[in-house]
Amino acid sequence: MLSAEKIQENWGTYLNIIKNRIGEERSKPIIDFHMEHEERFMMMPASSKDWFHSAFPGGYIDHVIRVVNNALKLYSVWEEVGGDTSTYTEEELVFAALFHDLGKMGLPGDNQHFYEPNDSQWHIDKLGMVYKCNTEIPAMKVPERSLFILQQIGVKTTVNEFLGIKLHDGLYDEANKFYLMSSMKETRLRTHLPILLHQADQMAAQVEFEMWNNSTDSVPKASKKQYKPKNASKADKAIRTTKAMKDSAEKINPNFKDSTINLIDSFFKSEE
Repeated sequence: MLSAEKIQENWGTYLNIIKNRIGEERSKPIIDFHMEHEERFMMMPASSKDWFHSAFPGGYIDHVIRVVNNALKLYSVWEEVGGDTSTYTEEELVFAALFHDLGKMGLPGDNQHFYEPNDSQWHIDKLGMVYKCNTEIPAMKVPERSLFILQQIGVKTTVNEFLGIKLHDGLYDEANKFYLMSSMKETRLRTHLPILLHQADQMAAQVEFEMWNNSTDSVPKASKKQYKPKNASKADKAIRTTKAMKDSAEKINPNFKDSTINLIDSFFKSEE
């Protein structure tokens, strides 16, 4: 779980990466879009199940920053072992890392979130599914929705960026076999960027799982004990820590709308 202060800090870091790493022609519409949906982006989780990775408010931005940092480190590794990093630019790498999961926002517009707080206590307690997917929006794979959103806001991608975003799930997506398991040299990837991005994403997700499994997050242990009964599951712990964050959310960002506070409140309807 993240404190309200950490969520605000991550948001500033995320915007700075966009401003400093992406050319102004593309960074301006991207930042404008993010500011238009500021609350949603700041509070989005990165997944639906607490044991998977970063399934808590602020988890999405935290995950993306980790993927960007991993990608830049792996860039150096690929270069050191002889990988041809001249086939793509650092901007292309950072761009693909920044927006590989953009589709997890859902779609622009009211009530178009991809993740919603789960109203089934059974799914939370038994499966750790603290969020559920919004079935009211059109079904799309996350990478494809990411690319759709980018074109919808008028942001062009290069071939390398397009393939990096599309293929970042690696062979977990059967459709990627065409690109990643080619038996002909003519159809092989011309760059390792999609492979590097997949590695960076997998590394981030695994680290986030280990952080959850070891209960090592940014909330002090003393705070966790205050809200966690002895028989609480890890899903309960995540929810109670979110509740602890609620009171400080408005102090950190006084512009939070009632809808954001209500989103946090919705986790606890069954408790109150």
